[in-house]
Amino acid sequence: MLNLSNEEIIEGILKEFAGLDAHPRKSGHEKAVSDYLASRLRELGAQVHQDKVNNIIADVPASKGCETVPRTILQGHMDMVCVAKPGVAYDPLKDPIRMIREGNILRADGTSLGADDGIAAATFLFLLQQDFAHGPLRLIFTVDEEVHMTGSMNLDPRWLQDAQYVINCDSEAADQIVVASAGSVHVDFTRKLTKEDNPYDGAMEIAANGFVGGHSGETINKGKSNAIKALAMALERMEQAGIPYRLGDFSGGAAANAIPSQARALIALPADKMEQASKLVAEEKASQQAVYGDVEKTLDLTAQKVENPRQVWSGEDTAQVTDLLVLLHTGVFAMNQQMAELPDLSANMGTVKVQDGSLDLEYFPRSSSNERLEEFVRTMPVFAKVTGFAVKVGTIFSAWTENRNSVLRPAMERVHEEVMGRKPKIVAMHGGLETGFFYKANPKLDLVSVGPNTHAIHSADESVELDSTAQVARIIAGTLTELTK
Repeated sequence: MLNLSNEEIIEGILKEFAGLDAHPRKSGHEKAVSDYLASRLRELGAQVHQDKVNNIIADVPASKGCETVPRTILQGHMDMVCVAKPGVAYDPLKDPIRMIREGNILRADGTSLGADDGIAAATFLFLLQQDFAHGPLRLIFTVDEEVHMTGSMNLDPRWLQDAQYVINCDSEAADQIVVASAGSVHVDFTRKLTKEDNPYDGAMEIAANGFVGGHSGETINKGKSNAIKALAMALERMEQAGIPYRLGDFSGGAAANAIPSQARALIALPADKMEQASKLVAEEKASQQAVYGDVEKTLDLTAQKVENPRQVWSGEDTAQVTDLLVLLHTGVFAMNQQMAELPDLSANMGTVKVQDGSLDLEYFPRSSSNERLEEFVRTMPVFAKVTGFAVKVGTIFSAWTENRNSVLRPAMERVHEEVMGRKPKIVAMHGGLETGFFYKANPKLDLVSVGPNTHAIHSADESVELDSTAQVARIIAGTLTELTK
């Protein structure tokens, strides 16, 4: 166990975390932070390998007398979801994260913090500098976990074959040990747009703002709305009321796996219909508040007159884009029959954007059953066909199922109870973890996932409770020592 105060542990972890936050690390752009991690690990005496996609694999020898203990992999990802609050100047490819500590809370100044999953790397780097008994270790830091799982998909399986245990540090509650996670798949809908001269004499921007947003796995069952969907439902009200309109633009969301907190659409319509259209937007706002108001306390739908655009999308494009946004379900489809609070199948409409003359929509389903997920994605081409979209279904990211004969889990449970003063919750999570790839590559691995108390991840309100980072560091160190006995 670590012979340090909580504040000493926190300060040590924050020092390492500050080093990470100085390096922009948007998913798919991790070269700088990968180089930093490689350099820092070499400074700490690790033998480092940086692979072709910039994953970092670092071997650390066992402490004296523990050389024959089976190897443990400590794993996290180096990329982060980059989100900024409206009006905050932030270039995720260039700008460092500005950290703010407020007592026990660490957050960022107007952007996501990157505690998901920079706290894992910071904790592991801190632990390498401490004196406690452990067997041989392998640290694996992967790239692009938040978007395409590029790091896990391209990790050479040989790095997983000579280890017995994996401690992943990418979950979000310090009182839990995660023993299973959901699988997921990226579904991309695309439609080439046709521009036409605007036939109408009025225009308005409809905006959805103030929605809670957040992680599309861990909070999908928390009664939230989706800003993109809410805006589409406002447009559908106009359609059903017989108001003719054309879309000139539509955008929303920040990432496939983040529930959108904002969206906007530009529409052209007859000027004499604008007052009626505004009332319909207000009606949809009232409907959203009635359904989601207990959670979505600040949601807003507004309609504002704007300058009339010269060109707009064709009538067919307008109708079928709206149709697809309305048809695609967002939220939970079914709950798990064994674990009352665990979704079994869900989907998130993550982003809509127009680029290079096409509208692109990212749709992100998850399930704890690979078979159920496969069944669901077989319906995606049908949605595409009836709305005139092209669809691309990505590789299914495998679910990770519980190991009923785990040695690692009971060892960690004993340490967890000693550190926290109570037994941990043993849970499965609806979020996707890289452990699914590791489990698929080597089913003999004994895996768990832990993490500190983080809040509002994948949003600009992301924060972490600092005392829980110290607790998790103690739990990991204590478990590694327990495995040597």
